[in-house]
Amino acid sequence: MIGFLDDQRRAQRLPIYLPVQVYGKLDGEPFSENTETINVSACGGLVPISASVVRSQKLILTNLQTDQDLTCRVARLIRSEGGRVLAGLEFLQSAPGFWRSSPAGSASSLPVAAKYHRRRRYPLPDLSR
Repeated sequence: MIGFLDDQRRAQRLPIYLPVQVYGKLDGEPFSENTETINVSACGGLVPISASVVRSQKLILTNLQTDQDLTCRVARLIRSEGGRVLAGLEFLQSAPGFWRSSPAGSASSLPVAAKYHRRRRYPLPDLSR
């Protein structure tokens, strides 16, 4: 089910654009997709996605600027006014600092282009739990 963009949100969202990669399985086959956040919050983020994910599906989200992975779930699917499908992703565990733009202990941001085309190390972890 696809909702509307003006639905209530439980955490403040900030318009931060970070390159991310989404990993998961569709019909038992692994997929990965490069995308960029539209907004982020302490609880997750909103990303455009072309893969046919479903609500409650578990995914692995990678912040491509820090190379940090985090398990999340599709909390909502939204069709934007432009017709794109946006996935509201909710973290399954607390992740302070996940949205930072540089690795912990680093003084500067990594170049986006250097991390954006990261390939996933298959097989994917079991997302059924």
